[in-house]
This record gives sequence, structure tokens and C-alpha cells, in this order.
Amino acid sequence: MKVRSIFNPTVAWLGPGASLSDAASLMRVGGFGSVAVCEADRLIGILTETDLVRAIAARRDPSSTTVSDYMSRDPVTADLKEDSVEVAERMASNGFRHLPVVEHGRLIGMVSARDLLRLVARPATRRRATSAASAGGLPPGAVET
Repeated sequence: MKVRSIFNPTVAWLGPGASLSDAASLMRVGGFGSVAVCEADRLIGILTETDLVRAIAARRDPSSTTVSDYMSRDPVTADLKEDSVEVAERMASNGFRHLPVVEHGRLIGMVSARDLLRLVARPATRRRATSAASAGGLPPGAVET
């Protein structure tokens, strides 16, 4: 399956001069695990939950520390036409949980480890439901609604 089928087109982004507090608020409100950092229309970095933890552990003031102080510059990206398994392997080998998705060099979304996990989990969920139906009942402990 291609990245096109699993990525999230809703992406949070800030400029490099935004504060870590701004980034954390945006991530909390939107339920995002990362924020793309853009200058003009160009992706220049990514700030993740891990980066925020590093800043807090270093006792940095999140309201006066900028995103550019802790972001990863020139992030690895994924393309819409790439195979999701290849992207998952790249993410795993580099320890990434989020990868910006670009098309023609422009940021268009984000793919996360959660997106990839859903890809794997959906078929297993369907298999369990099919097995339970063919066995004539619900799996042990399941409650019919």
C-alpha cells in the first residue's frame, strides 16, 4: 500500500521563531505528536514530543526557547508514491515516529507510526471478526452491543 493511502493530510506547522510553548499547545490541542517547521513554503525541520522532553529536561524555559533551538533540521521525508512498508522500515531504522510527507518538494501531510500500525491492525481485526462469525459466536470475553 502506498503512503498516499495512509498519511494524514492535516499537519501542524510553525515557523522557526515560535516558542516551544506555542508548539506544545498546538500539539496538545490538535492531538499531534510532532510539528513541521516551515519557512515561507519550505519544510526546514520537525519538532517532536521527544524534542520537547529534551528541552524540559535541560530546564529550558519553553516560553522563551524557540522551536529552531530543538527541531531536527532537514528532516527525512516520505513521498506519496512510496510503499508504506519501505517508509515503515526507514522510520524504524532511524527511530522516527513521524515523517513529513512531501509532494514536489512541498509539505502536504504527515505519516506516523500510528498510521502504519493501523494498516497492520485492520486486517487482523477483520480476521478475528470473521473467525468469530464463522465459529457461530463472539470471542471469549466479548460483549455484543
